[in-house]
Amino acid sequence: MTKPSSSCTLPAEASSLSPLERDLYACMQAREGSVLSREELLQTVWGFQAPGMTRTVDMCVRRLRGKIGPDRIRSVYGKGYMLVGA
Repeated sequence: MTKPSSSCTLPAEASSLSPLERDLYACMQAREGSVLSREELLQTVWGFQAPGMTRTVDMCVRRLRGKIGPDRIRSVYGKGYMLVGA
């Protein structure tokens, strides 16, 4: 998977996203409805593989949920995260 484009369609309440949050949102939006593993997000958005660094993804997802709404990103136990429609 290649790094997502920063030109994604953002919800109105997401105007305060940081560049990293914007990249994470774009990555998830490109595969809306599909589960993305923490490792896949780490490699795609951050550009590196580090098996022990998945908490970095968790913290960024937490901040993103706070800005776009908690119901937009679902945690899939043992798998990762999934962006769902509004």
